[in-house]
Amino acid sequence: MTVPWNPAGVRSLADLVLAAAPQHAPANLPQCEGSEFRLLPNSAQTTSTSGGFMTTTFVVQSTGSAPCSSAGIFGLNLTSADGAVLPLDSVPAGPARPSLLVRAHQFVFGSIWWTVKPGRPVPARLGFAFGDTPSVRPISISVADVSIPAHSGSHTPQNAWQSTVYGLLTSAVDPGTLATLTAKVVAPATVRVPDSLRYTVTLTNTTNTTVPLTGCPQFAEQLSVVPVKLPTTIGARGPLNCSDLPPAIPANSSVTMQMQLDTAGQIAGQGGLTWQLLDHGGREVTAAVAPIAVQRN
Repeated sequence: MTVPWNPAGVRSLADLVLAAAPQHAPANLPQCEGSEFRLLPNSAQTTSTSGGFMTTTFVVQSTGSAPCSSAGIFGLNLTSADGAVLPLDSVPAGPARPSLLVRAHQFVFGSIWWTVKPGRPVPARLGFAFGDTPSVRPISISVADVSIPAHSGSHTPQNAWQSTVYGLLTSAVDPGTLATLTAKVVAPATVRVPDSLRYTVTLTNTTNTTVPLTGCPQFAEQLSVVPVKLPTTIGARGPLNCSDLPPAIPANSSVTMQMQLDTAGQIAGQGGLTWQLLDHGGREVTAAVAPIAVQRN
């Protein structure tokens, strides 16, 4: 279903809302093991990102009966269709990330960045396991149908393409909460000032638990253009169109909402649109972005 735009209660706000910080695990908490997680069906999505990397997002659910600690960054392997492990040129260490606190039955969201060197076999699966138990069967995500774009010509022999893969765990959240929803923005490639920017946001529940929309959640939106160093921003914040929204988003379902943003006062240039869903405490629980070129009439 598509929910129409309703400007009631929406007010101007240029600043983005802070994201809710994930809970870090105490040092003495037992380490999570792969046997305590299961991959949610249809939760893995792969997109092409800047620099030629592919990004695969996924959701796993804890099946353990007690809290555990899971490292924020983890290693993976790439395998071909016949099950052979493909060679990696490098595995980036990535940023330092505290261990994530995972409580029983929580959903854990993660992202995987990967790319393959030209001429190497295309991977069919991404495999990984949490914890150090060698007998645990690793989680496996199919990427056999993923279309990998051509590598950018901007890379030089000193900055050569390498086959690499690494993953990050981003959050652990309770079932049935707004934080289990994912957002996707579909916006035009350009907008002319002072026309209204019209776009859509799709909220998807990839989990197996219904998410109530009680209390009429709020959103924040921001269009930024960076002419030199500091961005020029316009934005708004307000309630969703709850009179036309369903009372809940069922498991493995989505709802699409029509959105608008007044562009008056924005400068011309390459910009970006950020949309945030806020919890009832007013903090970001999920967000989505889209590039937009801003032009002036």
